[in-house]
Amino acid sequence: MKIQLIALSLCMLASTNLVKGQGFTPSENKHEIRLSVSDGLTQGTVDILGMGLVDAVTGSKRTDENYSLVYGFGYRYSLGRFKVGTDLGFSTSSSKLALAGEQTPSLKESNVNFLVLPAAEFVYYKRGLFELYGTAAAGVNLSRHKETALTETGKKAAKKADLSTSFAYQVNPIALRVGNDRIGGFVEAGLGNKGFLTAGVSLKF
Repeated sequence: MKIQLIALSLCMLASTNLVKGQGFTPSENKHEIRLSVSDGLTQGTVDILGMGLVDAVTGSKRTDENYSLVYGFGYRYSLGRFKVGTDLGFSTSSSKLALAGEQTPSLKESNVNFLVLPAAEFVYYKRGLFELYGTAAAGVNLSRHKETALTETGKKAAKKADLSTSFAYQVNPIALRVGNDRIGGFVEAGLGNKGFLTAGVSLKF
């Protein structure tokens, strides 16, 4: 965690320095839609740590862990250098669980995560085909947990599907968009529920 905080601080410092002395050419198109995919490593780590603590207490064993990428949809409205909008994200994870004393998996667990992140953005530099910016977002993670029995023991232990909410965020201090005032591609680097790296396409109108 200390390494992540140091890396994030350095990214923010670099972003601040980029603002000084850089040009800005505003776009006539105020609306922007983004389709993206993120590595999802942070969300997977959170799930692993949470389930790992439960397994340590109950003596169960988890196998076949799978975590998807985070697929995103975003909207921005331009106010000059500033942009406001919302990012939505979707990801899934699954694993098999052998209960204490069992040699084979008794349950299959699956999680569906849906992120709702109001976002704010600042453009450091925009000229020609290049746009450098930083973005910060905070909201909620809606998570649906489901257990499917694989054995008779699993049928007795399986819990009903439940829905939970938790705080979610994403801070990407370094981001680059390359394209014209209609279509372009972008890459963002930072830290949060979506992960460390996000890439996608951007449509302005």
